[in-house]
Amino acid sequence: MGVRATVIIPTFGEALFAQWAVKSVQSQTVKELEICVICDGSPEHMISFFTDMSREDSRIMVYRYPKSPRTGEPYRDTVIKQTTGNIICYCAHDDLWLPNHVEEMEASLKTSSFTHSLHVNVNLPEKIKGRDSLFSHIFFINIRKSSAQRKMMKGTNFFGLTYGAHTRDSYFRLKSGWVTTPQKDVPTDLYMWRKFLAAFPDECQTIMKITAFKFPIGPRKNWSQQQRSDELRYYFIKIQNPDFAYTISKYYLRKRYKVKYTGKRLTQRIRIRVRRLIAFP
Repeated sequence: MGVRATVIIPTFGEALFAQWAVKSVQSQTVKELEICVICDGSPEHMISFFTDMSREDSRIMVYRYPKSPRTGEPYRDTVIKQTTGNIICYCAHDDLWLPNHVEEMEASLKTSSFTHSLHVNVNLPEKIKGRDSLFSHIFFINIRKSSAQRKMMKGTNFFGLTYGAHTRDSYFRLKSGWVTTPQKDVPTDLYMWRKFLAAFPDECQTIMKITAFKFPIGPRKNWSQQQRSDELRYYFIKIQNPDFAYTISKYYLRKRYKVKYTGKRLTQRIRIRVRRLIAFP
């Protein structure tokens, strides 16, 4: 009998900061997980590092492969075929899941074959001046709409690897699963997402919630390993606060959809909580 979810965490190169992505998966409210760390040409000391983590948590499995042409896509297919989770989720090694991520994906996939939550990019620390600037961008999109699906098929990527999930059954109903993405200008995750959109256009849906954080590498390309690890550690601690996911999602959905809370006092309370929760030292 399969576990509730298989989690794929691809990693490569020097990535000690990836421990926080793994820890965010370990900290899910859903505990019945297979946590698969796929080392795409990772150096020996990184493989040893993840192996040590697996000794402390039997749910973690470390897979070692030579460096692939791109992001190790075929290795994901190989690992999925060796695992048993009812659903398949993904977490990039420099992102974080909020504790309810798998829970939300699982609930959504009861009525769909492919799903995702809202993609958010976390701002650089020095640019976070208040509650409105925690995220540099939020991608509000609903893939139930044919217009959104058409944009993705034409090349627009509204959500990264960390945000997507699908059922095991739907994966094996595709003509092909994860393979090396042939077009160099197409993101590897989008190449995969398109397969689900093409195969199951009426079985895809969006979770209008924030369940994960993306820390874009572009603005952080000159950061040291320690800086990246410190930032992820900081937010990992933040997201363990039970109020965090609820407060962040409610606030940003209110901003987007102009949802009004009942009572001025409650609105003020939420604003204060958001300021306190996102404060970066």
